[in-house]
Amino acid sequence: MKAKLIVAWLSLIALALVVAGSCSIKHASDQYECETNQDCAEFGDGRVCADGLCVVPGGNMKDAAVDGKKPDGQPDASQCPATCTQCNPEKKECTIDCNQNPNLCGTTAGQMKCPTGWSCIIKCNTSSSCRNGIDCLTATGCQVDCSGSFSCRNITCGAGPCDVNCTGSNSCSGVSCGSSCACDVECGVNANCFNVICSKPMCDTGAGCSSQPVGCEFCP
Repeated sequence: MKAKLIVAWLSLIALALVVAGSCSIKHASDQYECETNQDCAEFGDGRVCADGLCVVPGGNMKDAAVDGKKPDGQPDASQCPATCTQCNPEKKECTIDCNQNPNLCGTTAGQMKCPTGWSCIIKCNTSSSCRNGIDCLTATGCQVDCSGSFSCRNITCGAGPCDVNCTGSNSCSGVSCGSSCACDVECGVNANCFNVICSKPMCDTGAGCSSQPVGCEFCP
């Protein structure tokens, strides 16, 4: 009888240790929590703060769950093309935010290209960003925000919808609508908007391009 009591007590102690241990587990994702990009600087690998976690833009997230999703249920960054700071893999939507990762948009970054078969939201929101060209030729559509001063040069649209908003000072030097099925180029009062070529002469507003006139929008 005494032996049975000892075994029972040992079992209870072991169970208590397991429960206590499980309550003190620190998940790997905790060390990657952040509020600003500055919080991610300690990792030294170019991580940015996205959705409350430090991630490598377009790369693998070290603490991603095995099912390919982050702890909050959103897609893991490893599913995004390398040029995207954020993406929706199911809808094939890519966001390129120069403010989140200036290395993608600086003067030494080379031409920016929207991934083939994806639609892109490109935010050229820092000074002199996206000046080495923006290629949307093989994209399903592009929305380009040229709000940074001296931002955006030589934007080439593809066959899909193309929306270029030029609000930054001296922004938008060279925009070609090409064969876009709906091309809108809006030029702010301080924008450059030099050498803007609309898809058809009737779509030229004199200060950009519009898909509103009859025959200027023919997207399927």
